Amino acid sequence: MLYNNNQKIIKKLSKRNLKINKMRNIVSVIAIVLTTVLFTSLFTVGYSMLEAFNSYKFMEYGMFSHAQLQDISKEQIEKLKNHDLIDKNTIGIVKNIESIKNPELSTQTLNLTIYDENSIKNTPHIEMVEGKLPENKDDIVLPTIVLDLLKLPHKIGTEVNLEVPKVKDGNPTGETETFKFRLSGYFKYKVSNVMNLHDVFASEAFYNEYRKNNEVGPTCVYFNFKNNKNLESQFNQVIKDLKPYSGKTSLNPAYLGTQVNNTSELIKNVLPIVLMIILILLSGYLLIYNIFYISVVKDIQHYGLLKTIGTSPAQIKKLVITQANTLCLIGIPIGLTIGYLLGVIFVPIVGNMLDGLNRSSYNYFNPIIFIFAIIFSYITVRLSCKKPAKIASTVSPIDAIRYSDRDNNIKKKSKKGKTGSKIHKMALANMFRNKKKAFLVLVSMSLSCMIFLGAATIISSSDPNKAADGQLLGDIEIQHGAVRQIDYEEDPSIPMDENILKDLKNISEVDNTYTIYNGNNRVIYEGDLKEEVLTQEVEQSYKDWLYEGEDPKDIVELQGALPVDLIGLSSGILMNRMIESNDAGFYGDIKVISGTIDAKKFNKGGYIIIQGHEGSKIKVGDKISFKYLKNNLVEEGYTENEFEVMAILGGAKNFSISLYVNDNDFKKVVDKPYIEKVIIDTNTKNDGKLENEIININEKYNNPYTKVYSKKFFIEEAKEFQLSITIIGMSAVVIIGLIGVLNFVNTMITNIISRRKEFATIEAVGMTKKQLKKMLMLEGFYYALIITISNLTLGGVASILGFNIMKLRYSVYTYPIGALLLCTIAVFLISLVVPLIVYKSLSKESVVERIRITE
Repeated sequence: MLYNNNQKIIKKLSKRNLKINKMRNIVSVIAIVLTTVLFTSLFTVGYSMLEAFNSYKFMEYGMFSHAQLQDISKEQIEKLKNHDLIDKNTIGIVKNIESIKNPELSTQTLNLTIYDENSIKNTPHIEMVEGKLPENKDDIVLPTIVLDLLKLPHKIGTEVNLEVPKVKDGNPTGETETFKFRLSGYFKYKVSNVMNLHDVFASEAFYNEYRKNNEVGPTCVYFNFKNNKNLESQFNQVIKDLKPYSGKTSLNPAYLGTQVNNTSELIKNVLPIVLMIILILLSGYLLIYNIFYISVVKDIQHYGLLKTIGTSPAQIKKLVITQANTLCLIGIPIGLTIGYLLGVIFVPIVGNMLDGLNRSSYNYFNPIIFIFAIIFSYITVRLSCKKPAKIASTVSPIDAIRYSDRDNNIKKKSKKGKTGSKIHKMALANMFRNKKKAFLVLVSMSLSCMIFLGAATIISSSDPNKAADGQLLGDIEIQHGAVRQIDYEEDPSIPMDENILKDLKNISEVDNTYTIYNGNNRVIYEGDLKEEVLTQEVEQSYKDWLYEGEDPKDIVELQGALPVDLIGLSSGILMNRMIESNDAGFYGDIKVISGTIDAKKFNKGGYIIIQGHEGSKIKVGDKISFKYLKNNLVEEGYTENEFEVMAILGGAKNFSISLYVNDNDFKKVVDKPYIEKVIIDTNTKNDGKLENEIININEKYNNPYTKVYSKKFFIEEAKEFQLSITIIGMSAVVIIGLIGVLNFVNTMITNIISRRKEFATIEAVGMTKKQLKKMLMLEGFYYALIITISNLTLGGVASILGFNIMKLRYSVYTYPIGALLLCTIAVFLISLVVPLIVYKSLSKESVVERIRITE
């Protein structure tokens, strides 16, 4: 058999077909560009956010290393360096010296430490701005925020005075020693340091000098394993080989993908992206398929003639695919460019919607973005032209001559009537003369509308006012920013002055003020309350960070150190507000399990509200008592109080429970109560003046730990968030909507062009242009009607689905009636106007001329 190389003629025919079908080419290129734009922008945003999430994940855990060991000796460090499982080149050592106690840094917590090169590399949240690590005894490296607080310039060589407490026998002596340092470098944080905790880097020489006269803190070691498989078993083996070792251990959770919450988070984050990929594939497929299908049907006689001169089915199929490939070469690069630019614009917008991500974490460019965009775009095109290519390649020459743009499965029916043909029935019959084409147009347009309704639901369901209600219990709040110490070692520095309450009551615009109190006393649990605290979940949680051999039960027996919050409320109204606002912040996701909140009874005292776990043994009406240690010391005794349980609440935060009592009862129990929050109700709209007045009152007391927050701030923040969603959601909707409209316009144009002879013939037998226009408008009307019915049914499903997939905090489902009306008007306008415009452009010639053109 002789091989016939006809590649050149296939290419030549493809070029000629492309030159003939200019309108089809333009529409096809636009479709490919739009599809590629969607894929590229989606992958750009997705990849950048994935990189930012990974970066944030490591920042959250504070290290890049696989594992960390605290309180480790020199001998054990040497063992690590020689261990078969550990990469010794990754070992980083951090030596803790002592805290820094400069008065001007009282609002911050500073630890004087020694970091080596590997430890700096292992710290994901800092970035050296200038300089180098300390080498000489008087060298120091500080964060820029500390330099600012000390009012020192960001300049290498600047003299820095730091006060460090003297420690003997494990206890501070009460004295401090001032050391003079020279700034050898400074760094900035990649994310905001909300906890105000800072490490300050000194030199090894200083460490050796300091430890001659003072005790120093523990030494920590960070390291990576030689491979990252089975990290837990490797880690356990290392600890076993280090025995005797009793220090605290930590395996970086960022490397552990087996945790349930991580999996659920992964599904939650990935599902919308997968759905978007499917929608883009479907939208692009429907349009491109329809374009090639219509093109093949229009040129079917051409392909039939090629068959008669010996062209094989494979060659005809290749002819269609070659045209598609040529159009891809034009459309995909344009789409990649536009999509990438849109992605770069969207990434910061999406990042601003997500807490903890900052611009420095974004990685906009990676070849994989373009590779995936090209692959998915090309797959969409190839899938779209597969069936049309098959139609062109399998049609016989005789069938091609008789091929019509009508569904051959429809049987001819004889219709009789006394009043002649009805225009509306003719329009309906014409619409479904090719069911496949009509179905594709309806699905494409309906899909665009459903996506629009889903996006509109997400936007309209986000309520800025409700978001603000979830953040604050009043119109304005003054909050104390002290971090509660788990070890209860110290009370908050500079408690809020209670005189501030008198000043607030003197403001005429203030209706009411309420207070929330807290304290740092230890609790001794007894009876059912003890069982409520010490659940299996709590035990397991605390086993992860306790020293080896320690038992959570022992800690409860000795000192009640497991977490519990005794909170004092000045009014039961606050409890009701916490429940109503479903405050998922510091107080957990509160819900009533049993009992009712009676504000008047609660205000009288003697009652307690318990926020615990499901299945609590404690019941409403029970009498419970607990002991609070005086000054947190067993030897100084305790105060014991009995309360009646008013209500049981669920939604305990983390593994702890919270106990709520009246503020007067709270002050009887706790040695040093402090105001955690002042909640302010106002009788006027917050235009900024009242807020400024309250800020001035707060500043009068010169307390760096207190800060004023208003609902106005959170409302504005929520509106910015809503705007971000609107920009991204509507951008996607516009592009997908364009695909749907383009599909409809392309279908109507080719439909009317292919029926020119038909229109000319029915005009010749008596149908007026007015009747013909009416028929075309009715065809469009039927399209619009079916799409509207689809919007009312499937659109409602899409609306609920969109809300549930992308459910935002403090969102309330709202059906987008305005969006539905807008969508309906747009669909009817396009469906009625487009056929008229197309017909008008083709009906300028006389009937005879149009019949001759199509012969």
